[in-house]
Amino acid sequence: MASKLKHNWLLSRAEAADLLRKLADTLEQESDELGEYGISLAELVKFKVKVDLGQDDALEVKFTGKGLKVCGAEDPCGSGVVCESYSKLKKRMQIYFKAIRESVARGEMPSREIVSVFLSDSEKMISYHGYGDDFYPAYAEMCERLRTSFDHEDQAATAAVVEELAQAKKSCHDRYK
Repeated sequence: MASKLKHNWLLSRAEAADLLRKLADTLEQESDELGEYGISLAELVKFKVKVDLGQDDALEVKFTGKGLKVCGAEDPCGSGVVCESYSKLKKRMQIYFKAIRESVARGEMPSREIVSVFLSDSEKMISYHGYGDDFYPAYAEMCERLRTSFDHEDQAATAAVVEELAQAKKSCHDRYK
């Protein structure tokens, strides 16, 4: 699955304040390392810090980080932007795929924009490792067939590929959700 980072500390108020101050400095300086706490922000998409105020001087500080950046300047997509989380990408894909299926069900070709965004998001999705990698080659092949049938304005072939994608989605999600 995606990278997960968890740290729990029992700290004094002064130590907790120091951690939060250093975290703020790290973000402000666009640095990635909080070495003394064993934290690297370089590969994280998001993180959360929770401080439980105890009744005595000890505070429980929880740090959790999630995700992997897959579209950094040195990565295959080469966009140089921080990528969105896998879940946000999948939610958008779900909306576009639903629109594609509705168009096909009405006997219409889906809009070029919707198909284009869906196929672009599909390419991004298969760059996220640990979310059904063994399904990715077949999925990429189906997406290419969708692109071809859509470009040739072959409504029957487009509908067939869309149904095949729906079945593949169900199989993958049944296994990985």
